[in-house]
Amino acid sequence: MSTKRGMLDTPATEMLASGIKVAAIPRASIATPAALKTAIDSQSPMIFSGLADTWPARTSWNPSTLRQTHGAREVTALMNLPDKGVLFSQDQRSFEKTMPFSEFLDVISKATSAAPCYLAYKRADDIFDPADYDFEAILGAGMADGDTRVWIGSAGTRSMLHSDLKDNLFCQIWGEKSVTLLPWSHSRAAYPFTDNLVNSQVDLAEVDLEKYPRLRSAEFMHSTMLPGDILYIPRGCWHDIRSQTPSISINHWFGASQSLGEYLRLLLLLGPKYWFSTVRDFIFHGLLKRSQKTLFFFSPPSTGRRLYDALRWGNFSKDNDPSKQ
Repeated sequence: MSTKRGMLDTPATEMLASGIKVAAIPRASIATPAALKTAIDSQSPMIFSGLADTWPARTSWNPSTLRQTHGAREVTALMNLPDKGVLFSQDQRSFEKTMPFSEFLDVISKATSAAPCYLAYKRADDIFDPADYDFEAILGAGMADGDTRVWIGSAGTRSMLHSDLKDNLFCQIWGEKSVTLLPWSHSRAAYPFTDNLVNSQVDLAEVDLEKYPRLRSAEFMHSTMLPGDILYIPRGCWHDIRSQTPSISINHWFGASQSLGEYLRLLLLLGPKYWFSTVRDFIFHGLLKRSQKTLFFFSPPSTGRRLYDALRWGNFSKDNDPSKQ
């Protein structure tokens, strides 16, 4: 359904109508690197407007300019994605198509929300000059070391409710996106998949309180990201991100990873179904090295495989890079 300015409804519309508690994501009254550091130190989600206004990306990353500067570059995008459901109907790779960037930019302006398309999880420096964005000026020396990705797509693209191992700065460059957050402390209300503790079974835009009753006591936050907004998402914080319009975003993961102990404590709380699934995947995807399908927007290794990697390699997030899958 559309709202004013031709934008799509956000998940908060359905959640509020169902009686779920949804507050606004706080916006910093003063957007400075010092204020951002305070939010990071306290692990508090916060939107900062204007911190990236001096970046060349803010003026040059729009379809009109990018057609001229990067149009001949080949990209591999996800085309005609499903508009409903948490899982893909088939392996993610079956949606991939390679084309000139200029052609993809034309497609995103015409694609409907019923069949969105996405150039997603692409390393930023594979396409753009790193001088276009400057996380070091925002985070400080050392903290800017991390993983930077770009996200370019039509209205209706969806990164469904999930959590990440590291702190995240999510920057909206062009267009608008809705973001819904759920604190790590409310992870049981996210109803993770039994074989995957970082992806939720819940579609927040189609809430089923009978199936997922813990949503009633969860405390969500939601806001619309406007061009120039930067959102700090603490590590572990669940987030659902959807394009309200054609959109260009960039994000940067940084800092220390969430600990294996935190995931093991969540696994303990979730109960026997999760324990069985973890043991099964420890054997099949860890010891026996059997591959798994990519049925989410991006499927990280299963919990059992992650536990195997932690014990075998000392790295809970080994092979957690979609560009290498």
